[in-house]
Amino acid sequence: MVKKRVLNSKMKDILLVLHKKGGAMSANEISKETGISYITVNKYLTQLIKKGVIIEHATKKVSKKSN
Repeated sequence: MVKKRVLNSKMKDILLVLHKKGGAMSANEISKETGISYITVNKYLTQLIKKGVIIEHATKKVSKKSN
């Protein structure tokens, strides 16, 4: 059985900003772009990394995972 990836609206907003900006961004940059608090962005980034949706770079920036 394949586990579905469930994304809430804030996760989708984060992914949309990453896609529009076309590259790696810090949690602080994403927070400023989306209006979502830094704490919330950081929480969702951690979840998205664990789900394998995005990857974290050594610079502490994240980007969409390329297929």
